[in-house]
Amino acid sequence: MPLTDPLDELIHVLVLRADEGFCPEAVVLAQGRLHTPTPWPAGMPRRSIGGKPFRNALRVARASAGSLAYAEGFALRGREVVHHAWCVDVRGTAMDPTWPDGDGLAYVGVTLAGEWVEAVRRRTGTRTAFPGVLDAHTQHTRDADRILTYGIPPTALLPVGTPARELTEPISLSPRNRVREEVERSVGSC
Repeated sequence: MPLTDPLDELIHVLVLRADEGFCPEAVVLAQGRLHTPTPWPAGMPRRSIGGKPFRNALRVARASAGSLAYAEGFALRGREVVHHAWCVDVRGTAMDPTWPDGDGLAYVGVTLAGEWVEAVRRRTGTRTAFPGVLDAHTQHTRDADRILTYGIPPTALLPVGTPARELTEPISLSPRNRVREEVERSVGSC
């Protein structure tokens, strides 16, 4: 039976994918937050429609003079779960600069400090075709491994929205963490 609530459906898919370990879904479930979608407000910086959500969200967040932050994670669009980026206000409301109003049914992601996102973007050399910070295929192996194993550095996270972990079972960020947890349980900690 299909799930009827878009947020439940999105969380369900992310939990199934996160079980594979070493993936952005695990990071988002462990550190991400729920963001409630809303129509694009009049008077906000002009949004771009098209296939560049990471660049659009970063550009709009920068242009908002601090009223919006960059968020990256996963969104439910129709029946499809998509790696995506959007903007978030201080109340945890998702405002999508890329998709038309109503396309994004649910959003779960990490809200990030703009300076940190810019530093990652500069270091990875992805100035024009920025694929986001959670894209393991484009990030340098060291950076992707660090983010997917240990998560986003706490200093880069902004506490905006409802923590996703409140709706899910605890998620380990990687198989390494699961193995370490199993060993600690069986032998005890020092």
